[in-house]
Amino acid sequence: MLHVEKNLNQLNETFNISGILLSREPMWRHCTMIVGGAADCYAVPENEEDLRRLITGARRIGMDWFVLGGGSNILPSDRGIRGLVIDMRRFTEERISGGTAVLGAGLDISQAVWRLGARGLGGLDFIFGMPGSVGGAVWMNARCYGSEIADILEWTDEMDENGAVHRRPMHPSDWSSKHSPYQSSKSVILRAGFRLNREDPRNLRRTMIGHRNDREAKGHYRAPCAGSAFKNNRAFGAPSGVLMDRCGLKGASVGAAAVSEWHANIFVNLGGAKAAEFRELMNRAALEVERTAGFRMEAEILIVGDWEN
Repeated sequence: MLHVEKNLNQLNETFNISGILLSREPMWRHCTMIVGGAADCYAVPENEEDLRRLITGARRIGMDWFVLGGGSNILPSDRGIRGLVIDMRRFTEERISGGTAVLGAGLDISQAVWRLGARGLGGLDFIFGMPGSVGGAVWMNARCYGSEIADILEWTDEMDENGAVHRRPMHPSDWSSKHSPYQSSKSVILRAGFRLNREDPRNLRRTMIGHRNDREAKGHYRAPCAGSAFKNNRAFGAPSGVLMDRCGLKGASVGAAAVSEWHANIFVNLGGAKAAEFRELMNRAALEVERTAGFRMEAEILIVGDWEN
């Protein structure tokens, strides 16, 4: 592995991008939990050619890469992330093509959905109020209020690890609850096409505000967090938050990482929490639910970076 800190000039020559390239960039600046050590190398590509140079350059020198969306569903290690982090924030294409909304991977998903709603274009309104990017929502097949991304996704444009761009049509067999084919792929989502419905903008606005108010009541915005800590599994007979609440886990803490008092499936940063504290708290919660209810919950938050164990 190339020692990035001593070779940023060399990396500038290797990648030769017009966007931003940094060394030792703290990840806590780029995730909603406000935790995480430094990434060896942090890049913000300006366009597809920049992204191609980053991917192919990283492959050439044997450097791993991690694609960052809105940082709303990750737990980066206190030790940071080895290799290259690619921040997709500049991919902000936004247009309507026939009955399809074409949205760039780096767009804030809630802001884009609000603008669609104002034009009387529904279909994605279920996701309003969720933090994160379009690319991140597609990658995880984001689901809430009985709907999911796969319900209205038509296609994605992706860049593979060789730098080639392809259009991937939507095949329902490749998707399931909180799962997409990108979770087992090195391809990077560039943009996505979503099927739209013509609806009354006033009704869409009411629906979206209702979703945001519901999230606010559950404490999503009261402290730094990553939304739901664990996936809901219908086979368990109750949502993960209910299972943890029955175990008396609300308010439980490890250091400054705590289970929210308002919703047991939201883990919050009380101020200065470490990533290791969040991970320990998640492990304790999972073990307690398994001990009392017999179910092993699956984490929804992605554990990323350099963890010793």
